[in-house]
Amino acid sequence: MQKSLLAFVFVVCMNYCFAQSTVFWSNNGALVSIRDTSYLSVLGDMYNLNQGIYYNYDSIFLTGNWINKAGNRAFDSVLVPSGTGYVYMYAADQRIMGTDQTYFHNLILKNHGTKYADLDAKVDGFLDMTDREFSVDTNTIWVRNPQLNSVRRTTGFLSSLQNGGLLRYTNNDSIYLFPVGSNLVTTRYRPIEVTPTSTQNNQFKVRFANVDPTVEGFDRNIKFHLVCSINPNWYHRIFHPYGPDSATLSFFFDPAADGNWMDIVHWQHVPEWESIFRDTIIGGSPFTQITKNKWNDYSYSPFALAITSKPFAIAGVDTIIWKFDTIQLYATGGIGYVWTPDYNLSDPNVNNPLAYPEQSTIYHLTVEDSKGCFDYDSLYILVRDKPLSNLFIPNVITPNGDGYNDFWFIRDLQRYPDNNVRIINRWGDQIMYEAPYQQDWTGTWNGQLLPGGTYYYIIKVKNELGQEAEFNGPITVVR
Repeated sequence: MQKSLLAFVFVVCMNYCFAQSTVFWSNNGALVSIRDTSYLSVLGDMYNLNQGIYYNYDSIFLTGNWINKAGNRAFDSVLVPSGTGYVYMYAADQRIMGTDQTYFHNLILKNHGTKYADLDAKVDGFLDMTDREFSVDTNTIWVRNPQLNSVRRTTGFLSSLQNGGLLRYTNNDSIYLFPVGSNLVTTRYRPIEVTPTSTQNNQFKVRFANVDPTVEGFDRNIKFHLVCSINPNWYHRIFHPYGPDSATLSFFFDPAADGNWMDIVHWQHVPEWESIFRDTIIGGSPFTQITKNKWNDYSYSPFALAITSKPFAIAGVDTIIWKFDTIQLYATGGIGYVWTPDYNLSDPNVNNPLAYPEQSTIYHLTVEDSKGCFDYDSLYILVRDKPLSNLFIPNVITPNGDGYNDFWFIRDLQRYPDNNVRIINRWGDQIMYEAPYQQDWTGTWNGQLLPGGTYYYIIKVKNELGQEAEFNGPITVVR
């Protein structure tokens, strides 16, 4: 094969020639060498064909498309130091095309329009997007230089679809910027910062998905119940194709345009959207930064911003009642309540219904909070046959001086004057004992008001026949 050695080549074409794609440059199997202080300017498309190769020690300026069909890497040569040569895509819309991946030394996107990649491409030096959009569709741009500044920009960004994106090699425990965005429907730039936890070799890849995650198969309604809402407008995919290390992930969003979010969720496990429990959130202008430290689960790639809650539903403590007695339930934690099953309840949609189960029952509680999240709890009521009839033991008092339910009054206890009543706290300390009980306890201990909460009673009675019975259960003081 005959090869030509060129020190300087300058190809001129008028605008009408470029518009009609009638002028192009092709090495057609030749060796093209651009020596230091020289440059090659191509006003049209540029081909690498038939095992041709470029020794680029300086610069190539290209106004058309780059097409590599040579069966090689185009710029791969042990004779040219890594990162030496520059390729400037220097016109309006331009494409990286062909059948073979190109290994650029340094790639700079300038001037006008959008730059496209119709297949994967690799950059061994630095990628500078300046102020251009680099649209790579479903393909991946590999930046194999692990230096922190190997990806550069002013206002430019990389956009992609599906599993495409920007892949960076890392060997530093400092911040690597992934300047990703999209012009799909609404223009957005939403970068990710990845900070590996060590200086070992790793690879991370990021895509910004400018679409509702549900559209791409990650249904926002399939979520853990403490995930209240998920960003419906965009999300990210983050991959970790190589390396042992976890990394700190920082997401950036514009509250004015995106709304306020306070957590990060990941499509995982079931799978479903689950919180990864962000560590920090820092406000700024225009971006707020939300960060998760030392994350290392990339079994699924989708990540999104969300609003979440911590567990908040409290149904109360399990309790015991006598058959045919009534007990008042008292749930807390939210703004909406639903009890099931709803039979033998005065109202299943309030936090404090009266319950009169005829048999032992587990009541399940669903609570909604102000963020729109739901949480769950349950309460077991054990129903016993009453050994002595006509004895009603309330399990709640409200000693607030309003004349209603201020005293713990045990109905019909006066029928059994041979009685004693003991109340203990949760640690087993006795805080009240009377024999017989005078129906006058108002939630005090040694004359001091007890804090609101749940205590426990033990009542022993003996009837006129000398039969003994013992009752015990919770008594709640509500203040």
